[in-house]
Amino acid sequence: MSRNNDENCTPDMYLAAVMISYGAKIINVDRSNKKRLKFCFDPAIDYIWTLEAGQQVRKVPNPSFNMIKNEFTSKTLLLLPNYSDAIRSIKSMIHEDE
Repeated sequence: MSRNNDENCTPDMYLAAVMISYGAKIINVDRSNKKRLKFCFDPAIDYIWTLEAGQQVRKVPNPSFNMIKNEFTSKTLLLLPNYSDAIRSIKSMIHEDE
């Protein structure tokens, strides 16, 4: 496996869950710091849904990891119905090998 591109990694489990819910594939979980895991992704996602001007929903094709992160941070990224399942999946990964 090639080295992780830190640009496509996050220690934020909720952002990681968003990535999973939109279909991104986890390529690695960096466990070098047990208190701060990093989830690394192949960020190829077909599209995301964002909220513009507080009410208009927009479909954004081929978003970059940074764009998804920015939309998530600014609370304009719409969460998909499978988001809660993705959180459970991330929590399982966190507690693996403890």
